[in-house]
Amino acid sequence: MNHRRDAVELPATLERLISALERLTGRIPLGHALTLIGAIGVLLTAAMVFTVWRIEAERTRHEFDADAVRLQMLLQDRLMQRVTTLEQAAAWFGANDRGTASATWPAARIVRVKGEAASPAALGRLGGYPPAESEALASCLVHVEGSATTLCPPATGAASGSRFMARALPASRGWVVTLLNDADLLPAALPRGDWLLWARLFGKVPVPLHDAAGAPSAPMLDDGTRNRWHRDVGIMLAGERLTLTLQGHEQARGWWQGLMRYASVWAAAAFGLVCTLTALHVYLMLISTRRRAARMASEMSAELQRTQSRNQAVMDTAADAIVMVDGQGLVRWCNQATTSIFGRPPDVLMGQPINSVLPALSPDGLDDWFANHGFSNRVIGCETTGLRNEGTAFPVAVSASRATLDGERIQTFIVRDTTDAKWAEQELILRDRALASSADGVVIASMTLPNHPVIYVNAAFEKITGYEAHEVLGLNCSLLQRHDRNQPGIEAMREAIREGRPCQVVVRNYRKDGSLFYNELAISPVLNAEGELTHYVGVQSDITDRIAAEQVLQLRTERLNAVFDLSPDGFVVLDKRGEVSIVNPAFERMTGLLAADLVGQSIEALEEQLMARCQWVESDAVAPHEGQSAESDARQFGPRELLHLHTPCARTLTRRVRHGGQDNETVMYFRDVTHEREVDRMKSEFLSMAAHELRTPMASIFGFTELLLKRQFSDERRNDMLSTIHRQAQVLINLVNELLDLARIESRRGKDFKRERQMLQPLIEGTLSGLLVHNDPRKVDYRLPEEPIVVDVDREKLSLALTNVLSNAYKYSPGGGAIELSLLWRSQGAQGEVGIQVTDHGLGMTPDQLERVFERFFRADTSGNIPGTGLGMTIVKEIIELHGGQVMLTSEHGVGTTVVLWLPVVSGAPAAQQGESAAALA
Repeated sequence: MNHRRDAVELPATLERLISALERLTGRIPLGHALTLIGAIGVLLTAAMVFTVWRIEAERTRHEFDADAVRLQMLLQDRLMQRVTTLEQAAAWFGANDRGTASATWPAARIVRVKGEAASPAALGRLGGYPPAESEALASCLVHVEGSATTLCPPATGAASGSRFMARALPASRGWVVTLLNDADLLPAALPRGDWLLWARLFGKVPVPLHDAAGAPSAPMLDDGTRNRWHRDVGIMLAGERLTLTLQGHEQARGWWQGLMRYASVWAAAAFGLVCTLTALHVYLMLISTRRRAARMASEMSAELQRTQSRNQAVMDTAADAIVMVDGQGLVRWCNQATTSIFGRPPDVLMGQPINSVLPALSPDGLDDWFANHGFSNRVIGCETTGLRNEGTAFPVAVSASRATLDGERIQTFIVRDTTDAKWAEQELILRDRALASSADGVVIASMTLPNHPVIYVNAAFEKITGYEAHEVLGLNCSLLQRHDRNQPGIEAMREAIREGRPCQVVVRNYRKDGSLFYNELAISPVLNAEGELTHYVGVQSDITDRIAAEQVLQLRTERLNAVFDLSPDGFVVLDKRGEVSIVNPAFERMTGLLAADLVGQSIEALEEQLMARCQWVESDAVAPHEGQSAESDARQFGPRELLHLHTPCARTLTRRVRHGGQDNETVMYFRDVTHEREVDRMKSEFLSMAAHELRTPMASIFGFTELLLKRQFSDERRNDMLSTIHRQAQVLINLVNELLDLARIESRRGKDFKRERQMLQPLIEGTLSGLLVHNDPRKVDYRLPEEPIVVDVDREKLSLALTNVLSNAYKYSPGGGAIELSLLWRSQGAQGEVGIQVTDHGLGMTPDQLERVFERFFRADTSGNIPGTGLGMTIVKEIIELHGGQVMLTSEHGVGTTVVLWLPVVSGAPAAQQGESAAALA
């Protein structure tokens, strides 16, 4: 905002005075002028101070005179009071005199004097007067008579400053006398405290008229003290005129009171000093203003010259041609740009008609041209044709103005060569058409306007989003996200825009109809010549179909990865360079080789590490896949190898390799066949063992039967042979039954168990009561707790397991010995378990036999004297584990064997028995 201060008009006389003062001060040296102004100021200040001091002195004199008059009046009143009091005393004594003796009136200092007491001696005794005063009073009383009051003359040689005043009593009965002195009269007449005053009326020594605190130590003398005043005034007393002499000077005060007393003097001095300083300041301001004005005039002249030179330089360096034409249409001035635009230097073009370079402008038709192409004598950007020196026409844009200066018409033309602009315009049109025909959406946003609005969209953008251009221009691109703005891609774009860098993201956008589409958006910044960000250009592609396909592929990949990770078989994938790219967890578990160590290694390094863990490698023939020949299967998958590992544990792996494929990857397939080979081994052993066990009783049955058919034996011998056949048939039946029980248990995994909650003690007692051992009268010694113990078991299967254990205890203690059964307790976390412990004192087992006790067809007795199939403990282990329990077995060769069947308990387990069981196990 421009502020304008209205000029203040000064009177003509004052302006002339200021001008004359400026001229005068301009001719006097600065030092002399300052000295002169200072001297004049000091003189004026001194004169002013003296005048004020004189006025103050006169005022003080008038105050002193006023105090003297006031003191005169007060003293006159006091004397009149004394006269009146004396008359009253005379009247009283005259009316009430009954005695003849003299008397005194101390309150009024009045003394009654009888005739006989008028001698000096008597008067001295009566009033206590000095001798001189007594004599003077005695001489005065002789002449006092009548009713008039008489003032006695002063005593000769007395300096006390006192006189007597007397009055005669009627009938010559005496006088009444009073003593008047300066000490009694004058202090009582003190008028004010501003002065230190001395006065004398009767005496020769002045009496101070101020209080004791301010009294001087000596009477006032005529010593020429400054501020001292003197005045004589007349006092009438008893018909006599007395002279009151008053002397004084001002009372001494502190420095502050003195300063305030002469405040006007100090004010005058300060005013004179201020006026002097003001005059100096005004003079310096005039001098500085004059010099500043001269400097400014010089600077303005230089600046005007520089401006003219600069304008000329600007005109000469302007890219546009500037041509000034007179009223006849002839060129009067032009800049240097006419050389580059028209090919004609200024000196050649001067004086030429304007239509020599602008054919559309004829000298006679300039008025019509201004009227048709402009307004207010101005034309802006009129497109026409220029003519170069060689006669070549080219497009130009002409701006013109016209004015009249000093009666002369001046017309200025600014001509711009638009050849490059036309080419650029055509190129922009081509680019716009290219953008409009692009299959990808193009959007341009302004970064210099608030809210970064969209300023351009192409047709593909309208097709992809469903919005028309006029619906999005001026709005922010966030309208495509609606309320779904919490996306990583949007946050990445915001960060890129803050940093002014390009970015490519995938975001979820919504069309005008609300349908979702995935937008692959690439944004790039546009900078101006100063490197400032002005716009962002975005190219968007609708990748919804691709995203859907990628999601399907991602889902399929995740499923394959899940299968790959959860597969019990190992996989190793090598890329086309022969380097390990993928290793699944199963391979890590099989070989102990970690994926982090293998990924990126070559196939040779993998093979080297794998062979370091193998005992030996063998080839294994494999049947071809269904529908493939052996040759095609071998070409696709290669031969199968068996790898016998010793690290991290002993196991056998089968490996197959698939080469080729569209991606030229190699896949190694590993499968752990350790269990399968063990099962095959156990199956072979089982068949061998089963054949052996079946063949032995069958051979006995077949042999004895054949003997009975071919030969005749005695009845006793025949019965013995039939008993053997019966016994071997029973062994065969038991073997078949146990095989069937084991097969059923293993195949059904407890699904056919009829488990129910029941008390354990009756189940054990029922099993023991049904136990019969041929030719063995021993009984099982058992102790069962009274508290009920509830278990969830299949009664028949648990009874079978317990029977097998007890049967082994009988069979493997042929020499006798007690067979004991008891219950134990233990806790497995929050679950309590009961253990059925069976102990015998028979043959026992070695540690090697103890390790194989649960193998099928294993028997600790190899002599064949102890009957059995070798399947009993296997059946016991299967039954107990399917009940969620555990079989524990301890044995010592030649001492005996202890078997404990642990089962989960539903309820029971007394605390005392738990302690006993823990101690027994320890």
